[in-house]
Amino acid sequence: MKFGIYGNTGKKDISVVLNKITSYLEKKGQKYFIESSLSRFIKNKTPMSQICKISEIIKKCDIIISLGGDGTFLRSARKTGKAEIPILGINLGNLGFMAEISPEQAEEFLGKVIDGKYKVYDLCVISGICERQKIFGMNEIVIDKCNSIKMIDIEIKYKKESVVKFVADGVIVSTPTGSTGYSLSAGGPIISPYSKVFIITPICPHTLNFRPIIVPDDGEIVISTTKKGKVRFTSDGFTSTIHSSPAVFKIKKADYNIKIVKDLDKTYFQTLNTKLLWGADSRKF
Repeated sequence: MKFGIYGNTGKKDISVVLNKITSYLEKKGQKYFIESSLSRFIKNKTPMSQICKISEIIKKCDIIISLGGDGTFLRSARKTGKAEIPILGINLGNLGFMAEISPEQAEEFLGKVIDGKYKVYDLCVISGICERQKIFGMNEIVIDKCNSIKMIDIEIKYKKESVVKFVADGVIVSTPTGSTGYSLSAGGPIISPYSKVFIITPICPHTLNFRPIIVPDDGEIVISTTKKGKVRFTSDGFTSTIHSSPAVFKIKKADYNIKIVKDLDKTYFQTLNTKLLWGADSRKF
């Protein structure tokens, strides 16, 4: 098995974990390739031929190891794109929903992967287009007011059927994976990441009568901003474009998925309990 290693160079433990992982893979007789920005952290004698740009790593490896937090995992996903190479996240960040393997668990889990004792799940990717500018997200696409104190007028259609008109700071269209991110903070529900749905969550709506809604992911969502002004079109907090309203944004499921490597011994609901303290009694804190 061939591994590619991509990571966040700003994490304080990146050097220790990188060298721990590469030493383990060498001991197990596994080939690995390191993304070039990580080269300065290498302490063992890794051949120069195994230090590559991410575009080259994608062509050579079977699994990408992402060293960082969920943000690094999202960047790894954006780099791999339609190649659909499974990504294994080792958490050097805070929450770690997608990058759920701790550094202490890394060697044990890599051993399971080498032995074939792991599962690969497909995670939905969302795409959006406005004025020929296309963006992709693994968590969510957001349309919101741009550097203004004024709210924006929004109209939503699903499968060409009018859904709702409202005034708000913006709207989030989230994948199930992203349901524990921005959408959750805005009052959206938690959705199992393997559900085939999108969540439409308003951001600070000026009404008591519109709450988040869930729709099947097989239809196109069309969001129109109807009054003059500037609006921002963002995916996963990375890609952002500014548009003049009135504007029309078309959002749907992308034609590819992101593959995530998961531990057979861990479930999604265990992760919820561990990471979000789901159902925990706050009186005991």
